[in-house]
Amino acid sequence: MPIDTSSPIDQLATSSQAMTRHFCRLGIDVHAQGHLTLAEACGARGLVPEKVAQDLAALKPPVQRDWSQATTPELVHHIVHHHHAFTREELVRIQKLMDAGLAIPGPAQAMLIRLKVHFASLARDLVAHFQMEERNLFPAICAAENGSMTPISLSTPSEQARTISAEHQAAEELLHNIRLITADYEIAPGIEEHLRIIYLGLRNLEDDLHLHLFLENHILFPRALPA
Repeated sequence: MPIDTSSPIDQLATSSQAMTRHFCRLGIDVHAQGHLTLAEACGARGLVPEKVAQDLAALKPPVQRDWSQATTPELVHHIVHHHHAFTREELVRIQKLMDAGLAIPGPAQAMLIRLKVHFASLARDLVAHFQMEERNLFPAICAAENGSMTPISLSTPSEQARTISAEHQAAEELLHNIRLITADYEIAPGIEEHLRIIYLGLRNLEDDLHLHLFLENHILFPRALPA
């Protein structure tokens, strides 16, 4: 199906997780640039809109659900049991891989030390963020939809929105730093096997986090925060 270059980024990303992943790999931030058209976002990155549109149209995503049509409890359940669960497992697994890698002498040790510092910050922030969402925010959102309490009554809507936005932005900045340290997870010829496995894990983790944050920022939270 042809992709119109005048389509907004957030509309395209909402319709397809495969497109969201592709935008991330192109350096198009679906959170910050969601209001831009495909042509505008491509122009900002120096990309040819028509070529990107062709690549998007050629994507063959697996059969997936349109989460913009899901109920709020269904969406919350998906975020918690799919994205939160996956991220928690990967944070532990990748941490163990880094620890094992640091025990292997070689030129990559200095890089791994820096990488571990940023990764540890990301893991700490995400775990705390997930706990806040699961214990407080998500139950409040579901209760608000049922009419049993006002939207985001844990604090004022503007305060809650600022907190959520700041935490998501902090995660994005840490992911950006990790990308810089790893040269965009480049699997160079002759790369050590333990680094290849770490880089693949980090790339998959980032892809899932982008999808996860997109579902919250563009579908779940707009339902809960008053206009």
